[in-house]
Amino acid sequence: MLLKLLRYIFGYVKAEVYGFAPERLMNLLIHNEIVIWDVEHTDQGYIFYTGRKNLMNMRPFLQKTNMKLKIMEKRGLPYFFKRNKKRAMFLAGFVMAAILLYVLSLFVWEVTVVGESHLVAESILKQIEKKYVPLGTRKATVDCSKLEELLRKDFDEISWVSCELKGTGLTIYLEEGMAPLKKDTEVKTGDIVASKDAVITKMITRAGTPVAKVKDTVKKGDILISGTIYIYDDNNEVLETSYIAADGDVYGTTTYSYEDYVDLQYYQKKYSEKSHKYITLYFMEYCLTPYTPKMESEDYDTYTEIHKARIFNHFYLPFGYKSIKCTCYTLELKKRGKEEATKILNERINKKITAFKEKGVEIIKNDVKIKEVDGRMVATGTFTLTESITELKKAAGKIDNAVEDKEN
Repeated sequence: MLLKLLRYIFGYVKAEVYGFAPERLMNLLIHNEIVIWDVEHTDQGYIFYTGRKNLMNMRPFLQKTNMKLKIMEKRGLPYFFKRNKKRAMFLAGFVMAAILLYVLSLFVWEVTVVGESHLVAESILKQIEKKYVPLGTRKATVDCSKLEELLRKDFDEISWVSCELKGTGLTIYLEEGMAPLKKDTEVKTGDIVASKDAVITKMITRAGTPVAKVKDTVKKGDILISGTIYIYDDNNEVLETSYIAADGDVYGTTTYSYEDYVDLQYYQKKYSEKSHKYITLYFMEYCLTPYTPKMESEDYDTYTEIHKARIFNHFYLPFGYKSIKCTCYTLELKKRGKEEATKILNERINKKITAFKEKGVEIIKNDVKIKEVDGRMVATGTFTLTESITELKKAAGKIDNAVEDKEN
């Protein structure tokens, strides 16, 4: 095998010798150690193979024996390069392309997120390309295990995630679940304050000192349960003061203002039957548009489809083209009846009520009214709600003050 490879590298020929004394020629070749192989006898002489350089050494013996030599085939790299001398630039381009593909294969050019929710997947994809693995990142620097850990840490809605680096593409598989409750190990001190204006309807204190009571009217920021605990002596004087994180549930009646409208006259897009299509070439962040069609109107919608260049399934490249479709439209004035507009507003109000219920908010009263105002149907009013109004306000500096009091 090695001998065949060496013969191909240095080149060899298939030759035929014929003339007056073929046997004498063969004896001279063997005596002078000129290598030949696969010798076949013919009516006129012999056919054999020999190295390219041996042809020059045979010339004196051919003249001495009055023999003639005919080259039947030329094989090997020297003859290949000679035959394709005019195609040298093509060969060089092929080698350069191979080198370029190898260099591009060392980087990540495509990131795909496969998940249950399209919106969550898109959000995670943008975060990955911006913060973790921007396009063009060297594959050697991508640690899939570390990336999985960072994604689980930064996105609570992810219950399971797996990363796969294949070719020049990074694929992230994820499943969504309930966000785990975050355990707050930090020791805090603070008061529970009102998160909004309300009238207290229910109050449960688990830790701290109640400041407000049921039926009190409170404003946003008022203290409901204090995190300050006073210990009194027999003379009803403050013996010691301690600070904790107040804990409890406080519910109150709140008012939510609601306003929405639907125009009785509106504009609707009427698209042209003819669309204009053109192509934009891109390389990474650079784009080149050879031709842009002239639009009949300044008002048009654009639909862009990106075609990324790739080899096989997972070998993506940082270039390709964008197929862009533009469709012109005109605005037509339309009218809708009062009943239709009222129906749309009622559907929006019901969606708002459903959102309240999903948050555990109780709706006591719905005072939203619909009426016609200046060519539109307007829904205005208030919702009277019962909801949690607690908010823990961290008390800065209380720990230090407590330490100073003890030292004094």
